[in-house]
Amino acid sequence: MQNLFHIFLITHVVAGTLSLLLFWIPAVSRKGGLNHKKFGGYYGLSMNTVAFSGIAMSLLVLLFTAQVKPHLYSVAHLAEQRVQYAHLFAWFLIHLGVLIHSSVLYGNAVLRNKSNHEGLKKPYLIAVCGVLALNGLALIIVGSLNGLILHIVFGALGAWVGLSNIKFIFSKSFSKKAWLREHLGAYIGSGIGAYTAFLVFGGATWLSVTGDFYTALWIAPGIIGTFFVAKLSRKYDPPKQHKPESTSTI
Repeated sequence: MQNLFHIFLITHVVAGTLSLLLFWIPAVSRKGGLNHKKFGGYYGLSMNTVAFSGIAMSLLVLLFTAQVKPHLYSVAHLAEQRVQYAHLFAWFLIHLGVLIHSSVLYGNAVLRNKSNHEGLKKPYLIAVCGVLALNGLALIIVGSLNGLILHIVFGALGAWVGLSNIKFIFSKSFSKKAWLREHLGAYIGSGIGAYTAFLVFGGATWLSVTGDFYTALWIAPGIIGTFFVAKLSRKYDPPKQHKPESTSTI
């Protein structure tokens, strides 16, 4: 199991590194241009690889803890506490994987169906967004009961993203550029996930960051990313354009 875990880990790190680099090519290239489309596709593929490899590693930790993380049992009287923390963190990482996959999936879906809003009503997309929202609510509850700030913050983020996506999928009135706002927001959201992981694990590994500063590294990219999403939303879909229009006019 450890070998399988390490294969997923290497895949996760390589795909994550590629994602950090690929994110900026579609971000700065002309929207709709060849580079934007091509490298946006590469970025989406690498981020899905990050998401699924992260989920796979976390499931191995949950299902085969002793085989994957034998060091957790090295001190008998601390083993139960260590395993419990490892399981809570694995659950948290699964949530991040679902958040990343949901962002890429939704971002691609609104782009493909910009002229056919009904095309968003796909069972898999709705299910992923629903799982994200429900898992986010569960993380908020568990985080509140155990004083886990990261579970609370990212649980709230997941619940908000999942419910917002579902709301747009089933909305009947929206502006002509709403799809662009949703697409950019989703892809920037996935980028937040990539840079959050880089800062957190890089900071912990290379800078020995702990405590409140470690928590800040988790939260800061989300705050900064939310600011840019809001700014882009005002640019591409300003409030004055929010006049009800039927889907047939999109």
